[in-house]
Amino acid sequence: MGYRDYSTAKGHIVDSTNHGDFTSIQAAINAASAGQTIFIRPGTYVENPVLKAGVDLVAFITDADIPNVIIQGQCSFAAAGTVGISGIQLTTNNNFCLLVSGSSASIVYLSDCFINATNNTAISYTSSSASSQINITDSVVNIATTGISFFSKTSTGILFLRYCSVFNPGNSTTASNTSAGTVVVSYSGVAIPLTTSSSGSISMTSSNINTSATNTTCLTTAGTGSSTIDYSDFISGTASALSIGSGTTL
Repeated sequence: MGYRDYSTAKGHIVDSTNHGDFTSIQAAINAASAGQTIFIRPGTYVENPVLKAGVDLVAFITDADIPNVIIQGQCSFAAAGTVGISGIQLTTNNNFCLLVSGSSASIVYLSDCFINATNNTAISYTSSSASSQINITDSVVNIATTGISFFSKTSTGILFLRYCSVFNPGNSTTASNTSAGTVVVSYSGVAIPLTTSSSGSISMTSSNINTSATNTTCLTTAGTGSSTIDYSDFISGTASALSIGSGTTL
């Protein structure tokens, strides 16, 4: 006979219809300890969860494919340690849907997620720690309107994008910029322009940037950073594919 083990060592279930342990994600995070997992049942959760190191947020596997679990708000993390989010749609609510800030070695893993930028740039990465990371794997990014982009990165840490697709149905020409640290793109397709400034850099392999729908330059480098591109395609329509600024190395 199947049963629910309510041991605090196992984790918590969030259900907005009151059929779980908590009705809000933040309440579950507050009650959780490092090493626990918060399982979220289908629904739209309009809140701004402050993430806790060692506490992962996941959708049940059958809900992750659609996805049926939506966090409409800003997930923020500034603590030392690691947190994972899996199978969940992160949707902007007139603010970033993910903020990694502070000065600690904050590491965030997004796996099998849908990042939906409907009215604001999706990710703000400002942590001053060079040991911080954002790892995005097997995920889809949707840029739904003009004037916004995928990320804004001033952190000295690393943003990894692996096996992802970044779509741009909103035909935004706003570039995702890194002004410090590195953005690593591998085995991914990107439909928005990327730029570097100051000491920021791009490392890309086996990927493509296709901005032909908006006729914008795929990659613009400026500042003093050194970027590398291997086995990748740039398709820019009538615009130049690359713009390499003085002082930068590509």
